[in-house]
Amino acid sequence: MSARYLPGADLAADLAAGAGPSAKARVLLAAARGLRLAPLYVAAVVGISIGIDRLSGPQVRTQIVAANSTNVANLEQHQVWTLFTSAFVLSGPIEPVQVVTLLLLTGAAELVWGRRRLVEVFLLTHVIASCLVYAVLQIGLRHGWLGREVARAADVGTSYGAHAVAAALACSLPVRARRVLVPAVLVLVVLPFADARTFTSLGHLLSTLIGLLAGWQLRHRPLAGRLRRPGAQRTDRPALYTFGTARQAQDALVLVLHLREQQLIRLDDAVVAWSDAGSGAGRPYRMHELQTRDLGVLDGALAGAAWGIVIGTFAGWPITGLTVGAAVAAAVAGIHDAGLSDAVVEQAARGVPAGGAVLVLLTSPADQPRITAALSRAGGVPRDPAG
Repeated sequence: MSARYLPGADLAADLAAGAGPSAKARVLLAAARGLRLAPLYVAAVVGISIGIDRLSGPQVRTQIVAANSTNVANLEQHQVWTLFTSAFVLSGPIEPVQVVTLLLLTGAAELVWGRRRLVEVFLLTHVIASCLVYAVLQIGLRHGWLGREVARAADVGTSYGAHAVAAALACSLPVRARRVLVPAVLVLVVLPFADARTFTSLGHLLSTLIGLLAGWQLRHRPLAGRLRRPGAQRTDRPALYTFGTARQAQDALVLVLHLREQQLIRLDDAVVAWSDAGSGAGRPYRMHELQTRDLGVLDGALAGAAWGIVIGTFAGWPITGLTVGAAVAAAVAGIHDAGLSDAVVEQAARGVPAGGAVLVLLTSPADQPRITAALSRAGGVPRDPAG
């Protein structure tokens, strides 16, 4: 889809419109009042850490850390709850800088993406990166490349999720900021890994790469992975809007996505389509699409590999799970047509004059008048899907 779509662009526009630092601060404070998940998570981490320090000694902390580590010893014994509890336990006393950094990162992510996406990026990346590290260590131990003490090494903390959120945020920003921040977050994890090559630095590198992929998908597939509401296929009807150029249609798509961000409309799928209308012999008909929901084969392979390695870790065979998951999900993504069917989109595109474009939306009939009013101001002309 259009690279101009940025999650949280409405907040960015409000900040840009603020006249002076005080006005911008008021915008941020007003937005921060809606934060729920980020402060709750940081408070839980701080509370657990302080509770361990106040109610027990160093020996008890060591036992708690060992019991919640995502290390080879625990995961080989199928103690899979550690994949989640390890994100709430720290190996040592918490530092104020650590609290502030974690709160700023997760708070910014919640403001920009919303709570659901924050959970997906932070928690799922923490779990997936932990499983990947486990798989690498398991291979190293089986082949004698690593000492057995690695199997019981402590591996807890918030760093995997924090690195992923930082990388995804960097990838979610406008292009000029991305050119600086994306290389910066990579350098911050590549150099420590090249220097030390510990499993912790490997986890930071993997979680950063996963975060970059998540940030890319947030911009290019903002509706991917969203479950359709019950009965959506029975009650929703495609809404079609024609535009003079593909660029106008892409701008309109961005407008619709921001209406969804503001929870003003429900949106199950959105596709911009246009065609090269063949003229004369030798020029075949060609259609182009920008999709927001349907995953391609590569997207499916990456998602399947992520879920496969998690499920494989439960069974004790993470690499097998990764391989099978990637293959199966890639095949399903190539066959399955999520959201708007290709036939509906192709039919809509064929009815558009050469040089024009169509925006096809799958949404609730109750929301279509609001969408029509917004898109009419952007140059969109409603069209009867049956026409």
